[in-house]
Amino acid sequence: MKFFFTKLILIIFPFLISGQSIFEKFQNNKNVTSINITPRMFQMLSKMAISSDDPESMSLTETINGIKSFKALITGSSDIITQMTKWVEITSKKEDLDNIFAINEENIEMNIYAKYEEDDSGLKTILIFSKAFYDYQNNPKKNNKKIEVFLLSVEGNISIQNISKLIGKMNLPGGDQLKKAGI
Repeated sequence: MKFFFTKLILIIFPFLISGQSIFEKFQNNKNVTSINITPRMFQMLSKMAISSDDPESMSLTETINGIKSFKALITGSSDIITQMTKWVEITSKKEDLDNIFAINEENIEMNIYAKYEEDDSGLKTILIFSKAFYDYQNNPKKNNKKIEVFLLSVEGNISIQNISKLIGKMNLPGGDQLKKAGI
């Protein structure tokens, strides 16, 4: 009987590990900046210093109250970037996310994926994957570029414009890329 349970655990263990989210996998990695904001924190933020007379503040409050999950990862590690890129490719297909926006310029690559509410009233999931390329020691050669990757996942009842405003107000990485993209 003991042998049976040991064998069962060895068979099931890889499936348990593979079910781990990319955000959980890298949240304590020293080469990754991890941001995880809970809905309770957003509720506290929505009660603080937001003017009820300002229409922009009101729409931001609606967005904050609609967020169920807000997770971000930022890294410059090439190994982790490779894993994140594969995760985005697999997850976008598996979760049936639409690529609603893509930009590929000299210093930035960004893709925004979304899953719509069933009644098309808004977005249920937004996944932003951005690679920014910076000159390394002011050398214009492509092979001397430093890469910083920003991966953001937001779930809830949300709009892309309000998420962009929220990222800007929170001064999170990726905000500059969103502004440059016109979002």
